[in-house]
Amino acid sequence: MATKKNGRRKSKSKFFARVAAVVITIILLLIIAALVLYFFFPDTFEKIYSGVMQTIERGDTSGDGDTSGGNTSVTEGQLEDITSSGLSIHFIRFENDKAGDCTLIKCGDTEVLIDAGSTQSSATTIKKYIDRYCTDGTLEYVIATHADQDHIAALVGTSSGGKYNGVLYSYDIGTVIRFDRTNKDEVTEAGNSTLYGKFLDALDYVGDNGTSVYTASQCWYQTDGAAKTYYLDEENTISMNILYNYYYEHSSSDENNYSVCMLLTQEIATDDYRNYLFTGDLEEEGEEYLVKNNKLPEVELFKAGHHGSPTSSNDCLLSVIKPKYVVVCCCAGTDEYTDTPANQFPSQAFIDRVSKYTDCVYVTNMVSDNADGYEPMNGDIVFYIDENQLKLWCSNNTTKLKDTEWFKANRTGWTD
Repeated sequence: MATKKNGRRKSKSKFFARVAAVVITIILLLIIAALVLYFFFPDTFEKIYSGVMQTIERGDTSGDGDTSGGNTSVTEGQLEDITSSGLSIHFIRFENDKAGDCTLIKCGDTEVLIDAGSTQSSATTIKKYIDRYCTDGTLEYVIATHADQDHIAALVGTSSGGKYNGVLYSYDIGTVIRFDRTNKDEVTEAGNSTLYGKFLDALDYVGDNGTSVYTASQCWYQTDGAAKTYYLDEENTISMNILYNYYYEHSSSDENNYSVCMLLTQEIATDDYRNYLFTGDLEEEGEEYLVKNNKLPEVELFKAGHHGSPTSSNDCLLSVIKPKYVVVCCCAGTDEYTDTPANQFPSQAFIDRVSKYTDCVYVTNMVSDNADGYEPMNGDIVFYIDENQLKLWCSNNTTKLKDTEWFKANRTGWTD
């Protein structure tokens, strides 16, 4: 009997010894693989390491994020409550069928304008909207994310009698934060100023009138009087934070990657924050660097990258920020950039990706059969804080993109 028991013990000992040997071998192989990546493929090592650390910091070990589609909702607000809000974020609708960005952030008596597209003639529409909320004629901050027309055209505006009516010519501007790089030319082959050249003239104009003009990299490195963080309220609870973009300092064949990126953070209690992210038209390569070089939080609101194109708002970014609400500044279904229906803004690829995180997606305009060729989808879109609660008001309606007739006819997603 003792011999049999001793035999069983020896068998168990051999089994556990084999298991231990296998575990030790796997650990050694992982260490060797990590060392090979570290010394010979440092970029790959850094990407894997950053991803693991971000997962640990979020307490998310699944690696997939929330794939439930969100099924979230926001309280519907009232127009008359917006002016008394301590913080409101306005996505301004253009009166045309083109894509473009213009976002007004209002915090008390402080206003921030991010971009002013979509055409030079849009300046009239934008200024009319701004004047409802900016009553002192001063925009404390203007951010020009990159040099494409649909982001800077209305900063210049149109000319009459040699005078331009754009935003930079129409308000007292405290500080301009502009893109570092561009592939645009200042003049045409015939020697005439391009839109970018006219934008530079407008920067000279505001600079001569006392405006501080900084590049995003000056803000990030806090040089020449620029700051990385600007507080918008006296209590220092709402901050505008310029993020680091690799392409502030490196060239890209894609103009969109030069976009100035900004995180708006609102402290609502000790160690409790709401975050709102703006990335201009940043493309996938830029988004990968943005995640790698910044500690991004989960966000309440995300302005969709590049108007909901198939090349922006990628999983590398969405899986980190996990947005609750997304706004797309475009004319849904326009063939302005492509005749391929699935790639027209907001694209099917964008919807496939963002639908993993939320169903609260809102769009400013959409194509129409009416005489103008467009009409509002949600219209002007405003998220604002009322009694410490985030609320939504839209000039047309607050219907989610997935529930619109346009979506049902042109896109798929958010299936129950």
